[in-house]
Amino acid sequence: THETLYNYELGYSFNYSKSYLTTNIYYMDYNNQLVLTGQINDVGSPVMTNVEKSYRSGIELSAGVKPWRIFQADVNVTLSENKIKNFTEYIDNWDTGDQSVVNLGTTDISFSPSIVANSDLMVEPVKNLRINFITKYVGKQYIDNTSTDEKSLNPYLVSDLKLSYSIKIKGIDELSFNLLINNLFNHEYESNAWVYSYIYENREYSMDGYFPQAGINIMGGIRVRF
Repeated sequence: THETLYNYELGYSFNYSKSYLTTNIYYMDYNNQLVLTGQINDVGSPVMTNVEKSYRSGIELSAGVKPWRIFQADVNVTLSENKIKNFTEYIDNWDTGDQSVVNLGTTDISFSPSIVANSDLMVEPVKNLRINFITKYVGKQYIDNTSTDEKSLNPYLVSDLKLSYSIKIKGIDELSFNLLINNLFNHEYESNAWVYSYIYENREYSMDGYFPQAGINIMGGIRVRF
């Protein structure tokens, strides 16, 4: 079923000298929103379904400052509430071959953390050499629409280090060398998962799988622009 969205936003931007601040408040009212169920099909693709009434609301904040030529700091944060109204869960019942129906009321939308934050600290110690320390925080998120703690992803904080150096050569607009160290502190975390719930011998069980992300890893590249 097609989904219908009514989106309301109010934003404000402020710039002063070497700094800026932007804010945005939003409310997204959905009819028949298409959401992830937390399940995957037989070839590993995520399964989605329509939910009759749901909404996403929150505030987005972005700020930055560049007090000196060699240093710049940028941050952004999104605080949100993502809810399904009157959610009904359908659980496969292996005892009867039918589905059991559970009315859960208002629940959180799957894979929709209530807080996401990013920061980027840039230093340019010498001309054309930039060093960026990038950090991302993602809050707790549920892997299905039941708001069950046992079916959730823990919050995680990951930092990357990026080094880039560019030079100009006759006949070439830009030649740059890049080095990216991902997950600098080798943090162990999962950013995705799946779950399947069922009833067997009058008890509810779940099968699930989590996708751990790579530890510290390094990528390098050369970019040529004409």
